[in-house]
Amino acid sequence: MEDWERDDLVHNFATLLSQCDRPVQERMVWHFLPAENDLGRRAGEGLGITPEDVATLEPLASQDLTDEDRKRLANLGDNPPRDVAGLTMTHCVPDEHHVVTR
Repeated sequence: MEDWERDDLVHNFATLLSQCDRPVQERMVWHFLPAENDLGRRAGEGLGITPEDVATLEPLASQDLTDEDRKRLANLGDNPPRDVAGLTMTHCVPDEHHVVTR
């Protein structure tokens, strides 16, 4: 991703999430941080939310966490970059809708 694309992405996240209630903003920053520190920190800065503000949030009941996920949550905001070697990004969207049942 180019720097300008990353800047636009962070700006869009912060702008759109600023329209949400604070608990939604916090939960989204909580999700961004384990995925990528820079994304989580920068989106959080745009919303006035730090990793410390969301560190005590519990995973959602529907989330199945891997051991890696648990380690990243324990180090919220201080994780090394994820190893994405060998992954292929596509922009394909299937025609079928995935239905989540509970």
